[in-house]
Amino acid sequence: MRNTKIITGNAYLADQKKQNFFSKEELNLILSVYGKGISSGKWKDYAIDSSINETIFSIYKHASEMPIYRIIKNHKSRRTDERWIIKSTSGQIIKRNKNLSYLLNYFKEKDFRLIN
Repeated sequence: MRNTKIITGNAYLADQKKQNFFSKEELNLILSVYGKGISSGKWKDYAIDSSINETIFSIYKHASEMPIYRIIKNHKSRRTDERWIIKSTSGQIIKRNKNLSYLLNYFKEKDFRLIN
């Protein structure tokens, strides 16, 4: 069971020792915020990319555009406050924190209501 991969939607969760990725708890936190953006109609798609140094959850307004937000988990960051970063389309750092739940409060401050 150690080498078992769990498939959830488009995301592949693997053993943390072999591959750098989001943990199940981290992905659940990110997807709960993403679900609120989807239900409000502001976000349409997402992508997950992984490299040796970082794992990125990209949020898209339209599937054919650049991501409007990128939630980045730094695996080899020397600074503790740069463990988690939110970047904009232009690459500007919007928020950084060592704790994911505090970082995701940025999106809770945003207003996710449907406007009729």
